[in-house]
Formats: sequence, structure tokens, C-alpha cells
Amino acid sequence: MTVHFITGKLGSGKSLNSVSRIKDRLMKGLPVATNLDINLVPMLGRDKKNTRLYRLPDKPSVEDFINIGIGNHSYDESKNGLIVLDECGTWFNSRTWNDKSRQEIIDWFLHARKRGWDIDFLIQNISLVDKQAREALGELVVYCRRTDRLNIPLVGTLFWMLTGNKLPLPRIHFGIVKYGVANNSITVDKWLTVGSSLYPCYDTKQIFSPNYSNSTYSVLPPYYTHGRYQVPCTVRNIMRITKIYLKKWSRLKLVLFGALIPSIYLYVSYEPNSEQGSLDKGGQEQTSQGDAFATKSAFSDFKIISYSSLPNFERFIISSPEKSYSSSQLTAMGYQVTVKHACHITLHKDANDETVFC
Repeated sequence: MTVHFITGKLGSGKSLNSVSRIKDRLMKGLPVATNLDINLVPMLGRDKKNTRLYRLPDKPSVEDFINIGIGNHSYDESKNGLIVLDECGTWFNSRTWNDKSRQEIIDWFLHARKRGWDIDFLIQNISLVDKQAREALGELVVYCRRTDRLNIPLVGTLFWMLTGNKLPLPRIHFGIVKYGVANNSITVDKWLTVGSSLYPCYDTKQIFSPNYSNSTYSVLPPYYTHGRYQVPCTVRNIMRITKIYLKKWSRLKLVLFGALIPSIYLYVSYEPNSEQGSLDKGGQEQTSQGDAFATKSAFSDFKIISYSSLPNFERFIISSPEKSYSSSQLTAMGYQVTVKHACHITLHKDANDETVFC
């Protein structure tokens, strides 16, 4: 049997670390008893059937522990059930040592190992626990901390000086497990929990009352409360759901939405240089007509309308009222191109020279 006294200040992650341990036990099909309000649907999903979760009263009595029965019938302690008791400082502290039922509860805890149960006590400080229970059961003490409440030396100060705010750190909960109740006890384990997925699994604002009206009861597995009522994900059901959502839209909205889709597509697919690309493609088609077409072309009416100069690469377009050519088209047509400057280009072919200006 393993007994943990999980300690830490308010909001340090005591309950969160325990809920993580509860989830691990339930996923393995092991029994769990706790006075926390656990929500099994976000923890295990809707289809989980073989869960054994007992909800204990906020201040459990020895009869409540007897009612949960045996946690593990075998001698393999890795299959032990888990008891998680939160806010032990309100009912299991040293100030209520004269409680008549206290000794019976301690006796049950001392025999919990033989009943197949591990126990987690959640309390702000180990010194608040009844001395007799602390000395008899205080085997492992866990100190919980949160990384977002820490500060990085120098870096945090520099960030505060620049922004006026504390350096934001990720909220990661970790627990340092020490063997014994002394501060200088050796560290035997470390827990690390990222709690974003566990927040919906329990009520973080649960208030514990000594006048809790219910006795110990078993929580139904999520399959019997949610799983068997969910609609199967078939093609027919998907189409029915689609029709339901479409009925919420008027016909005018659907027409406008249908017109919006091709408009967005045309806007995204529009390329400003598409005209130039079409000229390049047209030039490749014109090259098939041979050099005869090129020799008949006179460039007296042509002007330079576009020019770009990159390292080891120059590109231009000349145009007349009837046609246009790019530098790549002229080269494919057999012209030797000489660029004097951006507004002066010489074309040479078969002892003929043509000059084009801006």
C-alpha cells in the first residue's frame, strides 16, 4: 500500500495531480473512491463501460470506507484501488483529535493495505494532519508547485523592466515526492502534469461541507449516461444533421453564399502577370511558324513598354499597336539582342539590325 500526503498552497495543483492519478486508475479498470466531484465523460469518453468510481461524502466516516469494500483481491499491489480525500485539513486535522470517530478511521487506514487500497490525502501542509495519523501513515509527502508562478532570474527582471508585466510561463503542475515527512527527506519521484485536458474532469470550485446529504454511492459509467444515447455517425444521420443546419439558412443567404465561393476563388487565383505569361505562351506558338515570319517583321512601330534587369538576367517587352514580343520570344525567333540601356535595344539577324526605343 502507498500513502501520499499531497501538500501545497491554494491553487498549486494538489487536486489536479490527484485527478490525473484517478484517470490512470480508471483507464486500467481499477476502483477509485473519492470525495471529489468527478466528471467521467470528459475524462474517459462516452463509451467507457468498466469504471468503478465511488463518491464518498465530503467528510467520510468509517462506515463509508467499509461500504466501498475490497479494492484488490490479489497480492499484486500494482492493481490496488485508489482513495483520494481532498480538504483533509477541515476534518482530519490535529485540532479535532478528540473526535470519537477519529480512532476508528485511523484503524481502517492502517488496514487499508490488506483491503487493497492506496490513499492520497490532500492538505495544505503536513503539520495540519493529526499527529497520530501523520506518524503512522506519513510515508510519502508530495510538494506541489506551478511553473507559471515561478520567475526566471535576470530574464524575468529584464522582461518586467521592458513591459511592466510578469514574464508569462506555461502552466505546468509538478509534484516532488519525498520519502518521509522531514524537509530534508530524499526525493523518490517527480510528477509532471499539464492540466488543460483535466480541468473539465472535476469541479475546481467544489465546496466541502460537513453536512453533505448523500452517503457513499457508485457513479454510473459514462456509457450508461451518455454513450448509449448518442446518435451513430452514419451517412444517413450526417445527411439528416446537414438538412437541419441548412433549414436555418434562408434561400437568399444560400444564393449569396454560393456566389461568394467562386468570387473568392477568382480573387485568390488571380495573377497580375497573367498577361505577360500569355505573351510568353503565344510566343512559343509563334515560333512554330519559322524564321520566315520573323524576317518579315519590321520593328519601326515598336516601343519598349517593360524592362527589368536582374543579376545575369535582363528581360523586356516591346509592343506595337498590333502585336507584342518579349525578350525570350525574340531570342527564340533567332534575333541576337543587345541592350544598350533601358530605353535602347538593338536586334540583329541575318545582317539586318533593328533598333527599338522607349
